[in-house]
Amino acid sequence: MAKINYTATDKALNKFGNEVVRKSRFNLTNQKRYVSGKLWKSIDYKSITSNRSISLKFLMEEYGIVLDEGRGKSQGGGSGELYPKILEWVKKKGLRPRDSKGKFTAWKNKAKQQEGIAFAVTRKIHRFGYKPTNFFSDAFKLSFKKLPRTIKKTFALDVERFMQQTIDEINKL
Repeated sequence: MAKINYTATDKALNKFGNEVVRKSRFNLTNQKRYVSGKLWKSIDYKSITSNRSISLKFLMEEYGIVLDEGRGKSQGGGSGELYPKILEWVKKKGLRPRDSKGKFTAWKNKAKQQEGIAFAVTRKIHRFGYKPTNFFSDAFKLSFKKLPRTIKKTFALDVERFMQQTIDEINKL
């Protein structure tokens, strides 16, 4: 008996995956959320097709989900895992101290001042949370609106091809 071949459906899902990745990366860049490029480079998808199922999985750095969905304020001060990540971000971003008038000041003790900036940012996130950017959610929703029509057509083509193969095999007997 012939096995169903999801070639057209797989092609449509790959097109959808590429579109979501492209739009997500565009949104990140457009929202100026590009520091090291680690998140931007990590956004990808994986299409898995077997005889019985088709799946599409999107991949990205763990903090990308928090950046996309936002974060509520902490209950009870937090666990302490956020501070080292924020400190690394402060160093990569090159944030500098400012005086009371908002002008940049010279570094006095760079490491300590960076730790102070990271502490202030971490405390603000713990107290007030973080607004969602929806860089991925918006891209996914926009692309998903077009998907049902495409999938219906391509799946119908794959099923039609499968039926034709099955009929040809029966006729050969």
